[in-house]
Amino acid sequence: MTIMNRQLGNQAFSQAEQFLKDVRLPENVQAIAQQGVAKTHEFYTKSAATAQESAKVLTEVAETAWGSTKMLNEKLVQNFAANIEASFAVAHAIAKAQSLPEALKLQTEFFQKLAAQTTEQTKEFFDLSTRATQHVFEQVQAGTAKTMKQAA
Repeated sequence: MTIMNRQLGNQAFSQAEQFLKDVRLPENVQAIAQQGVAKTHEFYTKSAATAQESAKVLTEVAETAWGSTKMLNEKLVQNFAANIEASFAVAHAIAKAQSLPEALKLQTEFFQKLAAQTTEQTKEFFDLSTRATQHVFEQVQAGTAKTMKQAA
């Protein structure tokens, strides 16, 4: 019985397979299917290009942001080092002072100079930070515009 069932099953599948081979799709169905594949491929191609451009823009923005961060950190370290050096210079001068009034005068002059220097350093750092941030935003805007133009 099993062999007979298997033979009947094979024969039924063979007949169905032959029937499907003989069936022709109407031309309009083929045209619609071909258009669908073409449109899907076009969408994929644009999406892939947009994704690649977006990744490139993101990398450029990250590199710019990192460069700005590095520059600002270097400026902070430079300012800190300059202030510490000035502190040691005045400390040496105070240690060599011949009198208390001379030591107080050196200390007062140092604090006045340090206050002015710190104010100038803060303004300079703020300006650098503002320009760095502006540069990153400009790069993001340009990259976004380029990506949107490519996606259209």
